Amino acid sequence: MYIGRRKIKSMAKDLYVKKFWAEDDVLFYVHFKGDEAVRQVEITDGKRILLSTDKPVEGDYFLYDQTLEDLDLEDEDFISSAAFEKVWEEG
Repeated sequence: MYIGRRKIKSMAKDLYVKKFWAEDDVLFYVHFKGDEAVRQVEITDGKRILLSTDKPVEGDYFLYDQTLEDLDLEDEDFISSAAFEKVWEEG
């Protein structure tokens, strides 16, 4: 399976994504287990919102509920687990 130009061997593994949406001026960091988002950091308007399967909603913010394939991802959108964990810890 391919996500963007990246070949994904197994959808059961952990994947980490960093994506900026200019139209909404929001930066997302999302941790996927397989095809499901399990943790997310959303940075917008100077706020950092941490969401997870244990806490999928905070006010108007929701844990990403679409599949990984639904994102328009490029190779540069994938980050390491260490990069994600650093942002998560700064939460």
